[in-house]
Amino acid sequence: MEQSNVKSFPGRSVFSTFGRFARSKAHSSAALKTMFFSIFILVINMLTGVLTARFLGPTGRGEQTAMVNWSQFLAFCMTFGIPSALVYNAKKKEEQEGGLYATALVMGIGFGLAATAIGVIVLPFWLKSFNHDVILFAQWSMILCPIVVISQINNAILQVRDDYKRYNRLRYIVPLTTMLILAALILTGTMNAHTSAAAYLLPAVPFYIAMTVRMLRIYGKQLKVSLDNFKRLFTYGLGSYGNDLMGQVSYYIDQILIAGLLSPADLGLYAVAVSLAKMVNVFSNSIIVVLFPKASGLDKQEAVNITFRAFRISTAVTLLASLVLMLIAPYVLTLLYGPEFKEALTVFRLLLLQIAIGGGTMVLAQAFMALGKPKVVTLLQGLGLVLVVPMLFLLVPRYGLVGAGYAMLASVLIRFIFILLNFKYSLKMKIPPLWVTREDIKWLRSTMNSTLRKKSVNV
Repeated sequence: MEQSNVKSFPGRSVFSTFGRFARSKAHSSAALKTMFFSIFILVINMLTGVLTARFLGPTGRGEQTAMVNWSQFLAFCMTFGIPSALVYNAKKKEEQEGGLYATALVMGIGFGLAATAIGVIVLPFWLKSFNHDVILFAQWSMILCPIVVISQINNAILQVRDDYKRYNRLRYIVPLTTMLILAALILTGTMNAHTSAAAYLLPAVPFYIAMTVRMLRIYGKQLKVSLDNFKRLFTYGLGSYGNDLMGQVSYYIDQILIAGLLSPADLGLYAVAVSLAKMVNVFSNSIIVVLFPKASGLDKQEAVNITFRAFRISTAVTLLASLVLMLIAPYVLTLLYGPEFKEALTVFRLLLLQIAIGGGTMVLAQAFMALGKPKVVTLLQGLGLVLVVPMLFLLVPRYGLVGAGYAMLASVLIRFIFILLNFKYSLKMKIPPLWVTREDIKWLRSTMNSTLRKKSVNV
């Protein structure tokens, strides 16, 4: 009786279809939900970026970037691949999940403290073009490094548990809190580079701690730190560390180097261009979150097939979104951030292409991670990164912001080509099609239909 009623109201079929698909626990549904949450997070981040740019201007925005980025950058660089190692090993040995998590936490705290020490020592030398109070603030922010490393370990264990509901909730609640604090600072007239930087850094702390406490309670007596688990995590972690490191360095390296090569105002312009361009990365990032755990349980052919299908679909959507943003960019930059930020237009368009191609590259990299070959991805990404650093030093002083865009785009193209070639020469497999095929469209339709049928039966 209920089924006939649903069929008699076609006007609501689209909404009910997506509603049932979103409530499904299938991996494709998890990727879709993660993507929607990522879009929501991007909207929040865009609003916070607009608020800081409008009230701080290019110079203040550059100072805020210098104070915020280093704790995140060094913490991510010092994970030593432990989050990826936790996902891989916990999927292979589910009975040791709690012990692996406990061992990962201990390792993460140690690596985070090392990141803190490095940051305190290095920052005064690299940020010498900034005021002393900016440098001092950045040094104090280093105490957050262990917490940031632990947050990555928590994200990994949530992926292992397929708990994407809490994973996504944690991802949006932190930037949402930051936006609310920024609004309060504006209303009270206390908005400046230092208070806005604190609004970005501090809200995450209680949420990360609360999630850690929750995980400790869940695993309880299973929390046993062991030498065997340490060896498993460290062995795989070292292999994947290069991949994780290159990914994080590629994510931050442009802003980190520009902070030492150009003025705070130029850094502010570049930071706005990067934050807006990263909107298109939502599609590939959402796929990656679900793809690695899913592909880790498949054989070589199945893992490669599912990886390339995810690459084709996510890259097609990303490039289409990038084209639209390129066309409306002159109006968006002026309307959202103010006329003084229109100088970032050219580098913004270059960064759109760089981020779109880089996202596809990281999707392809998941096949090697899932097949236990993380060192291959490390080597290939490392070759691209080795080139981008000298290119930034060569092109940024000569061409300014545009030079940074060209350097980043050239680097990601090299990494993309190397990863493609590695499917042929390392995995000994023919490179599948790179563009969306009819089979991909059929797969999308069948996946949604099968999910909806299962849901209908359960109802």
